[in-house]
Amino acid sequence: MLTTALTTSLSWSFTDLLDPTSHADNWLWALAVLLAAVVTGALLPVLPTGAVVSAMAALGHHRSWLSFGEVVVVGAAAAYVADLVLYTLLLRGAHTRAGRRLRRQAEAHGHLDELGERLARHDVGTLVTSRLLPGARIPVMAAAAATSYPVVRFAVANVVPAVCWALAYGALGLAGRGVSDKPWVSVVVAVGFGVLASGAVSLVRRWRAR
Repeated sequence: MLTTALTTSLSWSFTDLLDPTSHADNWLWALAVLLAAVVTGALLPVLPTGAVVSAMAALGHHRSWLSFGEVVVVGAAAAYVADLVLYTLLLRGAHTRAGRRLRRQAEAHGHLDELGERLARHDVGTLVTSRLLPGARIPVMAAAAATSYPVVRFAVANVVPAVCWALAYGALGLAGRGVSDKPWVSVVVAVGFGVLASGAVSLVRRWRAR
């Protein structure tokens, strides 16, 4: 009885969320989930956060352009905060176990010295590239930490990368929205676009690395 009631409740909640005319409280909860998902995925890179932003962007556009903008803003803010926390952790790598683990992970990719030089010359451009390329973000942050790149300067330079990342995956969400007028179809297509985009970039990077 309890399981049936819970399943029915979740089903109604999901249906309400997909309804462009649903109550604003449902949308606020969805934005809160987006915030948590992006922060978690940025700190623990196991969740395809870009695909999450794309799906929410498609759903948001079904509601209104304002809702789409809210998705981009929340996604960018979450990515920015998570990056700042992760970079601070890397700077303290000598004193924390988690920081040492992240630094070793980054060093395994090599080219830390080269990345450090790029940061010194073109910090914003390098951070934008690392944000958009799957697997590049942590090595670049580790290189910045290894060269004692100031956290205040990182906080300023990382605004543009976070916004660009949210806009890029938001655009994929708009592409999914253009496929169908049905919200759930748009969400599925947007997720597919997000996953395919990340996979394609990863394949290109591996091919160029050979």
